[in-house]
Amino acid sequence: MSSGHSRRVARPAADESAGERDVAGVALFAKVNSVISILEEGQEIAATEIAARMGEPLSSVYRLLQSMIGIGWVDRGHRRGSYRLGLSMLTVGGQLEDRLDIRKTALPSLRHLLEVIGVTSFLCVRRDTRAVCLERLEGEAVRSLAMQLGSSLPLYAGAAPRAILAFLPLGEQRSALKVVRIPGDPPRPDAAAIQTDIEQVRREGYAVSDGDVTPGIAALGAPVFNHRGELEAAISISGLRAQILGSTRDRNVELIIAGAREVSRALGQQVAE
Repeated sequence: MSSGHSRRVARPAADESAGERDVAGVALFAKVNSVISILEEGQEIAATEIAARMGEPLSSVYRLLQSMIGIGWVDRGHRRGSYRLGLSMLTVGGQLEDRLDIRKTALPSLRHLLEVIGVTSFLCVRRDTRAVCLERLEGEAVRSLAMQLGSSLPLYAGAAPRAILAFLPLGEQRSALKVVRIPGDPPRPDAAAIQTDIEQVRREGYAVSDGDVTPGIAALGAPVFNHRGELEAAISISGLRAQILGSTRDRNVELIIAGAREVSRALGQQVAE
């Protein structure tokens, strides 16, 4: 039945949406902490037992374990279906705390990019030969399936991964590019194209992805450095090509570079104005 008037649907305030994301993030990391606490007992444990002890559905725990494997916090055990604490967690006891600090430090810049441009913003960290998505704030126009929270891309594909690759030491760049492409990865450019891209990213300070991960989707990424001037992570924005590389491209480039500098400054790097 029509009353002749359109019904307005109230949209949640921006601060409410941000608060909901914070609550979801806290809940996620609480679950991560529970998994780590269980695995710290030193035994290989089946996913079914982990789920039972956490009181969570097996499917949810399995997805969480896959994400934790992607960033090196969990390894598969010798027994089928079993898991153990990741080698990186055993050798670097403070790694989880460091990663959480990076996420917390980057969130204001990621939120600013989302609010100003309206596209999805990301925080990615390097894990061996891949870049892992540590945070993702969803944009409005398109919901890309690439780089979900905890997923990864090879360092030659996408804006944030290529921003990371370009600022690695030469030896680490070569090692990262020796990896064999796995099913589902974007096509790998030839060595000359990769080298040209590395030189351009280093010269300009940002990386451009133009449909190399998902057709019609573009991205910009810039590196983040810590207080020692070491590469720590990369932030990026991603959306429809017209949103990223259209008439507002220059503004978007300025914003992603400024955002990365702000995160670097918050991590203690002395950033030249």
